[in-house]
Amino acid sequence: MRAWLISIFTLLQCHMWASAALPTIPTPNEVIRYERLQPVFLFTQISKERGDALLAALAGGRHIQERQTPLLPPGAMCGLTPPPKLWLTVTRTNGSKYRLGVCSSLVYLPEGFYEITAAAREKVANVVGQLEDDLRRDIVSAPRPCPYKIGTIDDGGTLSGVARLFYGDATKWPRIYDANRAVLRSPHQIAGSERLTIPKL
Repeated sequence: MRAWLISIFTLLQCHMWASAALPTIPTPNEVIRYERLQPVFLFTQISKERGDALLAALAGGRHIQERQTPLLPPGAMCGLTPPPKLWLTVTRTNGSKYRLGVCSSLVYLPEGFYEITAAAREKVANVVGQLEDDLRRDIVSAPRPCPYKIGTIDDGGTLSGVARLFYGDATKWPRIYDANRAVLRSPHQIAGSERLTIPKL
């Protein structure tokens, strides 16, 4: 009985040590560059100001689970946790890269899951919203013709939604359809993975 208790105690200590040994999310002063892995329009770089604000908002969370399987690729779905809204890579001052995926309450890290504290969730959501707004501005201001993947930003998954996004007018969708007949079978059947060419009006 005593040996059994010692074994359990040793296992608990090892687990606590392993959890404590897990790296934390980098701090802003350790990072020189931020890049989007997903969603991406034309450019991947995120401003240092926005990236620093995101890391600052995430500070104070904690690792809640060590990863047992390789880090999911951008866009992969998991049945137990919500999918990330944003995937990014940070480049540290020492040149190493660190990838993370951010959703409403968790951060996907190479080593496991990082819980965003309840107090920080609103701040994190605000920064992610600002990053979405930045991406939307990049899309709206892009010179045409330009490539675009359905679903990069909230476009409704329809050609009228894409037309509203790029032209501010949903009725202009036939122009997009005409420019993309080679990849679209029908204007009403959009699978969500098509790369379109957005024409100049």
